[in-house]
Amino acid sequence: MSKKSFIQAGFAAAALSTAAILNSATAATAVEVTVTIDNLSPEQGLVLTPFWVGFHAGDYDLYEFGEAASPELERIAEDGDPMPLREAFMSGSAARLDGVVTGEGISPESPPLIPPNTSATMTFELDETHQFFSYASMILPSNDGFIGNESGISYRLFDANGEFIGTDFVVIGSQILDAGTETNDEAAENVPLLGQTEPDTGMTEGGTIAKHPGVAAGGDVLMAFPNADFTQGLYPLARIRVELAE
Repeated sequence: MSKKSFIQAGFAAAALSTAAILNSATAATAVEVTVTIDNLSPEQGLVLTPFWVGFHAGDYDLYEFGEAASPELERIAEDGDPMPLREAFMSGSAARLDGVVTGEGISPESPPLIPPNTSATMTFELDETHQFFSYASMILPSNDGFIGNESGISYRLFDANGEFIGTDFVVIGSQILDAGTETNDEAAENVPLLGQTEPDTGMTEGGTIAKHPGVAAGGDVLMAFPNADFTQGLYPLARIRVELAE
């Protein structure tokens, strides 16, 4: 399987269901909002995989810091595949809504990644049942680096009166997490964008979710992406906005 097909695995199926859920909110209470993902990394810096976003009543936590990653989080953290996460999330409540925000890729043949200095957007219809916002994306190139909010109530979208307030925040390098599911060997054959051609190919780590230690000096990652060292200074990674659609 090619790099394009396995990073994109699950994305095609996920995209097919997106149109159906965009209009799930009731017409009387719905608000149309736009989710925008800006990759703030420098050129030759970190790339974001297609960005999973979810809306819920505060009854969903993506992970617990210091505990083992769920199977669905493992797949997005290791391979950038959002489909297992979508299935697990949507099975929890009929009131939930989610989608995958895609970018322009890094080449005409690339999957819909979000490269440095580019943006990706998607529009949703929400109502007061979608009180909170969650997100997740793999960091490329890495073995199992990802970003995502631990607590489901971190980002409130509606106030106590049911008025949409949205959210706008920046994720920096020190917030990148290690899923603890794959050893950080940074070997090209185990890292997407460096040479990995099949999903789930790295050495199983059996660890827990922790702060990512950073990339290896002189390793394959920095050889190919010299500005990917997110431990150097204040490394701006992503700006995430949920705001009323224009």
